[in-house]
Amino acid sequence: MISDEKLQQVIGFHPHWGQKRVLNSDSRDIVICSGRRWGKSLIAAYIALKTLLEDNTHTWIISPTYDLSQKVFDYLVKWFLKAAPSQSQGISYRPFPRIKTARGSWVECKSAENPTGLLGEELDLRIVDEAARIPKRIEETYLFPTTASRQGRSFYISTPFGKNWFYYKWLETEDRFKFRSIDNPHFPKKEWERAKEKLPESVFNQEYMAQFLESAATVFRGVRDIIDNTLKEPEQGHRYFIGLDLAKLRDFTVLTVVDRETHNVVFWDRFQKISYPLQIDRIESVANRYNGRLIVETNNVGLSVIDELRARGLAVDDFTTIGTVSKDFNKKGTKERLINKLSVDIENKNIHIPDIEILVDELESYGYDMTPSGNFTYSAPVGKHDDCVMSLALANWPLKGKTRERIIEARRVEPPRKKIFQYF
Repeated sequence: MISDEKLQQVIGFHPHWGQKRVLNSDSRDIVICSGRRWGKSLIAAYIALKTLLEDNTHTWIISPTYDLSQKVFDYLVKWFLKAAPSQSQGISYRPFPRIKTARGSWVECKSAENPTGLLGEELDLRIVDEAARIPKRIEETYLFPTTASRQGRSFYISTPFGKNWFYYKWLETEDRFKFRSIDNPHFPKKEWERAKEKLPESVFNQEYMAQFLESAATVFRGVRDIIDNTLKEPEQGHRYFIGLDLAKLRDFTVLTVVDRETHNVVFWDRFQKISYPLQIDRIESVANRYNGRLIVETNNVGLSVIDELRARGLAVDDFTTIGTVSKDFNKKGTKERLINKLSVDIENKNIHIPDIEILVDELESYGYDMTPSGNFTYSAPVGKHDDCVMSLALANWPLKGKTRERIIEARRVEPPRKKIFQYF
């Protein structure tokens, strides 16, 4: 048996109190639910290294993608070169990351994206990294049987992702652990406070507090609570914002019109496989009908359409979903800011939508992921669209909070202004 104290001294690993608790367990099944940057990758790499240095052991590190497994593998390689410097020739990266030792042991990185590569192996150790992001079918059909013949150990390590199969695995496992990000003594207190201030509550609770939440896998909470209006014709004295998400490849073009006074969605349209000249005619008709200002996401298609709409005399503001937000707001922005504002406004019931099944479904299924650098990316699930979400978010972007003073102000008949983002 390899001494933890000696091995940790050789590789320079100093586990904190939570990681020590995990290492002290000798159970076959261990489930670790933790917040971001608690040290999941380090503990996974150390467990894999310790098993690799024994005789004739077989180990898999399974992640949702090869990119995610690379972080664990990089730690493992670094420590392996310190623990067994003469065996560097055993490290390979093709066709997948792998280390093989002179004592007949090996560790391989596997991706849940390729189920056929998960067949037929017998393991002494399997580490399921970011387990909550791996489909239940992959775990039950391909992963669970791999440790049976060798009576191997299984480590499930993940940040929660709603109450999916990982949640129930955590509940039913005797040796289970739960740690917040701040439970890592090396986690910066300022970063904890910054995340708490900047992120939506549900995102912070899941990603940093490691809480299992009913709807945490989605960005928008309380969608059905804001369904309380029907589509309406334009009203005299009202002003309107029109969010336009233009079709790309197999996507849909979506038009969403929001009443600046009531914050109700009063018009909605979605169409596909229509030529751009005809789309522009349809968009122009709606904009003139509601005398509204268009907010359009800038992309390769959007630039030419924006130019044509402006040439027809329509009021158009472009929104760029990359880069930083400029002082004027209507020249640059970020998708994260756009979606975060819509998320907050839905939760605060600052906007209201009609009961349109496609729109409600997109909002309720819209999700996010966190990159290794700690940034969030927003997108629809595989096989679904996000055109309705983006169109609504664009229409919502210039809206203020719907206070009593704000409603009184909106009832005044004002002349058109050049910049809609003066109101934001």
